[in-house]
Order: sequence, then C-alpha cells, then structure tokens
Amino acid sequence: MDRIRVLFVCRHNSGRSQIAEAFLQRFGQDRFEAHSAGTVPTAVDPLVTEVMREENFDLRDKTASDVRDLLREHQPYHYLITTSGPDVLKDLPPLPAETTRLNWAFPDPEYVTGSLEEQLAAARAIRDDIRTQVIRFLHDF
Repeated sequence: MDRIRVLFVCRHNSGRSQIAEAFLQRFGQDRFEAHSAGTVPTAVDPLVTEVMREENFDLRDKTASDVRDLLREHQPYHYLITTSGPDVLKDLPPLPAETTRLNWAFPDPEYVTGSLEEQLAAARAIRDDIRTQVIRFLHDF
C-alpha cells in the first residue's frame, strides 16, 4: 500500500513545519511519508531544536529545505499543509489538482520575545498545538 505523502510548508522551514513533520513521522508510523520545506528556507530555530529535544526528537542536524526543490524532486504530494497560513501558497509553483491543500496557521517561534524561559514556554505551547493538530489530522485516516 502506498504511503500518504504530506508536505508541510512555512516561510522559513525553521520551526513550525519541522515540528509538524517530526510528529507526523512519529505518530503516522508507516502510513505516511512526511516532508517539510520553506519558501525562503533558513536555519532551524534553536528554540525549536530545544523544545523538540524535550520530546525526544533530535533536530540538531536538520536542515531547512526549499519547497520548490521538494515539489520538483518528489512524486506529487497528497496533502500540502501550510503551518504559517495561506499566504505562502502564492510563492509556490502550481500544484497538481489532486493535491489537497490545508492551512494550519500557528505563531512563529522565531518571533517570540521575553526571557529565555518565556521564549521556551511560548515555543512549547506552539509545539504542543502543532502536535494536537497532527493528531486531529491522523483521526481522518
């Protein structure tokens, strides 16, 4: 049976989409092939690396991917899910008609402020919200 291919997209592929990819890979077991990418990829956010480490994910060597490369190099995705809102869709090449587009808008961990502990608390909340959304997504299968 073919796995369901899911691409998570945000602006930088530095946080939200990386988190969603990690949780779908863990919870989706062998039923899903998950990837993440950004329209303007940058380095993975250290706050995200830290809060995902708390959940036993190691993102230290993870690099950000360009969405155009993944769309060109892989079979068409069944789902393209934006984790930063639908505005990133305007920066994408045309998608196959059979690709279902979903929008999950989460705050960007890159822009949280305050002390380090406040920033970590905000990043944890974003992580937990994304985990909840991934679990909801899985309930449809």
